Amino acid sequence: MAITRKYWMSLCWGVAPLALAAVPAPVLAQDTPETDSAAGGLDEIIVTARRVDERAQQVPIAITAFSQDSLRKKGVNNGTDLQNYTPSLSVVGDVARNQETYSIRGMGGSKGQGTGSGPGVVGYFAEVPTSVSGPGSFFDLASLQVLKGPQGTLFGRNTTGGAVLLEPMHPKMGIVEGYADLTLGNYDRRSGQGALNIPLVGDKLAIRLAGQFDKRDGYVRDAVTGFDYLNRNNYSLRFGLQFNPTDTIRSYTAVSYVNVKEHGGGSILLAVNPDRPYAALLQPYLVEQQARGVRETALSVPTREVAKSFLALNNTEIDLLDTLTLKNIFSYARTRSTSATDRDSTPLPIADLLGAYPGSYNNNLRTITEELQLRYDDGTLRIQAGGFFLDDKTPSPLTFQTVNPMQFGGILGGGPIILPPALQAALGVDGPLLPALSLQPTARVSAQSRAIYAQAQYKLTPDLTATAGFRWTWDRFGGEIQAYQAAESYDVFNQLAALGVITPAQAAQVIGLNADLCTYDAFKAVAAGGFPTLYYPNCTTPSFNGKSNGPTWQLGLDWQANPDTLLYAVSRRGYKSGATNPIVSLFLGEEHPLFAVRPEKVTDLELGVKKDWNLGGDARARTNIAAFYTWYNDIQVIQRATIAGSDILTNAKKARVMGLEFEGQLVPVRGLTLSAVYSYNSAKYLEYDSIAIPEIPSALTAAQPSRDLSGTPFSFVPKHKFSLNGRIDLPPVEGVGEMAFNANWTYQSSQRVTPEAQPFDTIAGYGLVNLRFEWNNMFGAPVDLAVYGTNIFDKAYRVTANPGYNNSGFINSIYGEPAQYGVQARYRF
Repeated sequence: MAITRKYWMSLCWGVAPLALAAVPAPVLAQDTPETDSAAGGLDEIIVTARRVDERAQQVPIAITAFSQDSLRKKGVNNGTDLQNYTPSLSVVGDVARNQETYSIRGMGGSKGQGTGSGPGVVGYFAEVPTSVSGPGSFFDLASLQVLKGPQGTLFGRNTTGGAVLLEPMHPKMGIVEGYADLTLGNYDRRSGQGALNIPLVGDKLAIRLAGQFDKRDGYVRDAVTGFDYLNRNNYSLRFGLQFNPTDTIRSYTAVSYVNVKEHGGGSILLAVNPDRPYAALLQPYLVEQQARGVRETALSVPTREVAKSFLALNNTEIDLLDTLTLKNIFSYARTRSTSATDRDSTPLPIADLLGAYPGSYNNNLRTITEELQLRYDDGTLRIQAGGFFLDDKTPSPLTFQTVNPMQFGGILGGGPIILPPALQAALGVDGPLLPALSLQPTARVSAQSRAIYAQAQYKLTPDLTATAGFRWTWDRFGGEIQAYQAAESYDVFNQLAALGVITPAQAAQVIGLNADLCTYDAFKAVAAGGFPTLYYPNCTTPSFNGKSNGPTWQLGLDWQANPDTLLYAVSRRGYKSGATNPIVSLFLGEEHPLFAVRPEKVTDLELGVKKDWNLGGDARARTNIAAFYTWYNDIQVIQRATIAGSDILTNAKKARVMGLEFEGQLVPVRGLTLSAVYSYNSAKYLEYDSIAIPEIPSALTAAQPSRDLSGTPFSFVPKHKFSLNGRIDLPPVEGVGEMAFNANWTYQSSQRVTPEAQPFDTIAGYGLVNLRFEWNNMFGAPVDLAVYGTNIFDKAYRVTANPGYNNSGFINSIYGEPAQYGVQARYRF
């Protein structure tokens, strides 16, 4: 679809006034040193968006950057917090709060349940790709940078939406320094962080130790058990070593560890589809939930979110010549996690994930990365070229325990067994459904990615720079899986026979067929017209494999019109790895069109202006504007509860995203700082027909027709996002210290959670107000004290969605954090 003339005319007229302002003029010139906004100037943050250290205002990329001090003052501890201050960023989860999914400009999403693919917004820690989902990462940072738009040339595959860069504080030579920070608040909040910098050998060797912990009671209670959900209980440790043996060698080594042991849960049932099998059973629970409100629930699973992650990396630079630098980045990571969730959000055993086997994990991944880069820079020409390698594998089997309602025929269906109250009492069970436990004793996944790349920046004139880059990526991915039906679940049929509900012969038949039955072997046998014959431990282990490859590139032109003004235009191609759907191979074979998922392809065009203003006296201002249009092909989308209740990943053919981003800062007088952030995103599918699903009796899957979803908006993309911030720094009083008051209002408009029409398919728009009072350098000591309040009007708002109304028959959500308040103290040395 062509870009509309109206859109481009509005874009040109919107950028034109700032382009005219780029002409040098005495009143607009600014030649002041870099300052911090708290001292009356503008924020200056060094970023690494082009893999070198640069001022954010001089980089021709749309970037939102934060210092550690800014993150602390805004109360940003995770991605859900970060989205409130970042234009075009949305962070929404599924039914697990810490499984955050980042989307930038409508592009991102999760990888689904198969192999390959991946998130469309990739996190990096010290230039190493890693997860930024959940707690435990946003501390002791030099900067946090959100790069918007495809970043595939210098940062690799899957960055179709952008990248989130975490740059840790490196050890400093020749100085002992550090800090300790403690926060106490309501919900029994106890959190802290600190760092210690220690020089060891002159200007050659230094180390830095840092850590954080966060504990808080949950803000959703179980109405039956009193259990608190959505608590906080995590800690992180980090060790950094800077070794500069010569003036030409700089080596940074970091080791980090994150431990999360939280209750999770807290999902709220929102709607029940009256046409689905369990509607009559779920409806009374829905009525009870509506009476309770969003701060209480009742679940059947002792939910939990447990995770451990370890990362070791080395980033070494060697200056071969004054103009030539060799960089090598190596990393070893191990991530392990398990989560137990109640997907139906009721006491019924309808869609319950009990987590991994004791001592095992749902996710257990070993990742090794290696990148070698050569950089040439003579001031006029900069060339960066290199190669990248990633290897993922599971060191030990992944295990799962899943509970669904027992069927009359066991795994082969026949309808759920619904017990009358008298029979519930006789069997000693709580509720009308019997749980059927499915066990997955082993699963493995693996992936390899290889890439080569080069990017050149050439100054056509001292102020006009052209950029061109190209990268090619090759991906391979695969895995295997095994599952069976737990024998103990079927003992209930002997009890039913003893009560005379069924005959002993019927009980023996069901038990004989289902107890320890190999799940996927049974599905395959029945699909082929045969009869199940394999039982655990003699199950086969079906495997599934795929591969994909593709290019990414960048073409750009930027003009540094004067020291305070940068204008740029850039076009980029992004690539997101293909994928597979294992559940499809089990029922329909690897040749079926649903098995392989095509790679995503993204091409964008972005125009931007970055401008600092000298308004006379102490008055300063900054305005950064970016406008973009994105052509999006083969979008990877999740089709819910498609086969045997499992989601699959499919491709939507075409889409487009267009939008505008603004970030502004104004210091009208010394001591007053006003800032504003705004983004507009219009993202919709141009051609999208959902995949028709054939009837699969062996998978208890009814036929599903294809649906034309063209013209529907993207999920998790609010059209409008605002953030307004005001800070007053009172005149310092000698011997007393400095005091400041900060107020912040953030708002995002409504956003769809699924392209399919259903109740609660849209998260309503919401605004949050945060307040903070600071007393810094108390009585001349290096002590800072702050009193804060977040979401002070206690707004209830949704942060996750599980939109299964049209498939599973229900939809639920987790709600964001309520009003919180507390005090924060910091000691610096």
